[in-house]
Amino acid sequence: MKLYIAEKPSLGKGIAEYLPGPKSKGNGFIQCGSETVVTWCFGHIFEQEEPDFYTPDDVPTTPKGKKKWRFEELPIFPEQWKKRAKDDAKAQIKVIRDLLKKASSVVNAGDPDREGQLLVDEVLEELRWKGPTQRIWLAALDEQSVRKALASLKDNQDYQNLRDSAESRARADWLMGMNLTRAFTLRNSGAGVVSVGRVQTPTLALVVARDEKIEHFKPKDYYVPRINAGFWATWELREDFEGVDVEDYLTDRKAADRLVSRAKADGKASVKDFTCAEKQQQASLGFSLAELQKVCSAKLGMSAQNVLDAAQALYEEHKAATYPRTDCRYLPEEQHGDAGQILSGLAKAGFADLVKAADSNRKSAIWNTGKVTAHHAIIPTGSMQGSMRPAVAKVYEIIVRSYLAQFYPPYMYRAIRAILTCTGEDWKATANIPVSAGWKAVYGMTDDDNDDTPAQPIPALKKGQVLTVQDADVQAKQTKPPARFTDGSLIEAMSNIHKVVEDEAAKAKLKETSGLGTEATRASIIETLLTRGFLERKGKQILSTQAGRALVHALPKDLTDPVLTARWEDALSSVSEGRVTLQQFEEAQRKFVVRMIEAAKATTVAVGQTRPTSGAGRGKSSAVKTRGKMQKVGPSCPSCPACPACPACPACKKPTIILKTKKGDAFCKCEGCRSCWWPDKQDARKLGTKWSEKKT
Repeated sequence: MKLYIAEKPSLGKGIAEYLPGPKSKGNGFIQCGSETVVTWCFGHIFEQEEPDFYTPDDVPTTPKGKKKWRFEELPIFPEQWKKRAKDDAKAQIKVIRDLLKKASSVVNAGDPDREGQLLVDEVLEELRWKGPTQRIWLAALDEQSVRKALASLKDNQDYQNLRDSAESRARADWLMGMNLTRAFTLRNSGAGVVSVGRVQTPTLALVVARDEKIEHFKPKDYYVPRINAGFWATWELREDFEGVDVEDYLTDRKAADRLVSRAKADGKASVKDFTCAEKQQQASLGFSLAELQKVCSAKLGMSAQNVLDAAQALYEEHKAATYPRTDCRYLPEEQHGDAGQILSGLAKAGFADLVKAADSNRKSAIWNTGKVTAHHAIIPTGSMQGSMRPAVAKVYEIIVRSYLAQFYPPYMYRAIRAILTCTGEDWKATANIPVSAGWKAVYGMTDDDNDDTPAQPIPALKKGQVLTVQDADVQAKQTKPPARFTDGSLIEAMSNIHKVVEDEAAKAKLKETSGLGTEATRASIIETLLTRGFLERKGKQILSTQAGRALVHALPKDLTDPVLTARWEDALSSVSEGRVTLQQFEEAQRKFVVRMIEAAKATTVAVGQTRPTSGAGRGKSSAVKTRGKMQKVGPSCPSCPACPACPACPACKKPTIILKTKKGDAFCKCEGCRSCWWPDKQDARKLGTKWSEKKT
C-alpha cells in the first residue's frame, strides 16, 4: 500500500480527488482504490518539549506545578532534542501509526516549502518509519497541476537539506525564545513577561524606530520658485546657491522671492534644451506573498494575516490560485504554454472582456526561469471550486488582473522635458502624456504606477527659442515625516530590510540575500506582537505601545538589530542549500544565547503589562467584561518569592500575583494560601494592609 501523508485535510482531499480508483472515506483517511491511501496531519502534530523537560527535577515549582524560572538553570540546552505529540492530535497520530504498519511506501505531501517538508518528515521520524519515501511537490491544486505532480514524484531524501533548514529555524526560535524570555523576565521590575523572539523582537524594533522618528520629526519650511512661460517650470536647485541647506532644500524665502522678482523683471526665457520621446512601461511582475500583502493592504485595507488566509483559501479550498507562500515574482518559461488554458478558464470565471483583448503568445519579463526560486509567482490556475467569500474574491481579482496584464502590450506615453534659461538660472518642466493604455487597460487606467508628474500641456519647442515669462511665484512647502507603518508597508520593510540599513556595504549584501522572517511567517509575527500588546492597530496604521518601546530600549542591540536577524535567515538558506549543516547553525545560536544571557544579567528591564485585553491591538475597544469582580492584570511571577516584582506572602512565603478589582484598584493575592493585601501606599512592590474583609 502507498500512503500519502498530507500537511492538512484540505490538501489530502485535493490529492485524493485525482488519484485513480474508487474513493471511500475512513476515520482520518481516504482509501483510493485498493492500493493507495491518503491521510493527513493538522499542521504540526508534534512539538518541541518545554524547558521543564530538560531542567533538573529538584528545581522548585510554582503552585501550578510548573518549575520556577531561575538564572541557575540558564542556558537551557537540550543534549538530545525531544518532541511530544500535541494533545489534540493524538487520535490522528494513532491513525497514521496504524496506516504506516500496513504501508509499503510513503509519499510526503507537505506544503511545498521547508516547513511543509519538516512537518511530515518529523511524523515519520517520531513514528520510526524506515521504508521508502517519496515527495510530491504541489505548486497548485487544480487538476492539471496535481496530475502533473503525481506523475513526477521525487525521492524524499533529495529534500533532506530543506528539512534540516526548517529544523534549524525551529531550534533557533526555541533556544532564543525559551532562554532569553526567561533571562530578561527575571530582570524585569514590571509585572509582565518579557517576550523575546529571534524575528519578532527586531520587527518590533522597526516599528519603534519609525514611530520615534515621526514623533521627533521637526518639519522644515522650504521654497520652490516657478516661472510660467505658457507652462510652469520650476527652478533647478544649485548646491552653491545662497539659501540652499545641506539637505538640498531652498530654505531662504527672501532668496526665493529674489529669483522670482528677477525672472518677472527680465520677462524672457530661452529654451536651453527640449526632448520629446515616446517611452513604454511594462506591466509589473507577478506577486510574491509580500507584494500581494502590500497591494491588498493599500487597496483593500486588509491585514497581512487576512491576505495570507485569503490566498491560502484560493490555493487549498478553491484551487483557483497557486501556492501563496512564495518570495518569487517570476514564472518559469516552461509554463508559458499553459497560458492559453488559464486564460480560457478566466474567461469563464467572469473576465471574458479582459481575456478577449489579451494575447496568450505575448511573453513579458515575468517569464524568466533563471529567477524562479523554490516557488514561482502567485498566479490564477484558471480553475475554480466553490463560492468565494467577499474578501477572498477581492484578493482573487487582484491576482487575476496582475496575470492578465502580462498578456497586454506595454503602456505607451510621451515623455516631455524642457529646460529654460532665465536670468542665468535653469528652470525645468516635465510631463508624461499617455499615448496607449496597453496593460493599464486591465486596471481601467487607474493604476498610474505612482506617477505624480503633472501632465501639463507643453508645446513642441526648439533650442534657442525665446518665450515670454507670463507669471512667476514661490510655492511654500514643508518636509514631511515618514508614514506610519501599515500591514503592507511593514511586510515590505521586513522583506526589504536593506532599505533601513545605513551602512552601504551591508546594504548591498542584504539587498541581494536577506529579509526579516520569511513569506510564510511575517504575517504571524505581526499578529503575535499585536496579541502580546507590543504593537497596536489604529485604523490601517500599526503603532508601537509603551510596553513595546520599553522592551526595545531595554534589550541589547544584538537582539533588536534587524540586520543580524536577516543574516540568520541567510544562514538558514545556506542550510537548505547544503552549505551549512544543522549542527553548525545550532552551535552558532547556542553561543549567541550564552552571550545574551550574560548581557541580561547586567540589564534592568521595566516592562509592565504587555498582553492587551480582548480586542486590544486590533483596532477595537480594549474594554472587556469580566466574570466576577476581579480581573487579572499580570501573570504570576515565574521567579523566586524574593523577586521584587511580586512580594512574598508573609504567611506561606509563596509569591503573590497582582489583580484588579472591578473598579480598577490593584491588589495582591497569594498563589498559595489565597490571602489578599492592598499594596503599600509608599512602595507598590511591598504588601500593605491585609484585605481580610473581602473574599477573593
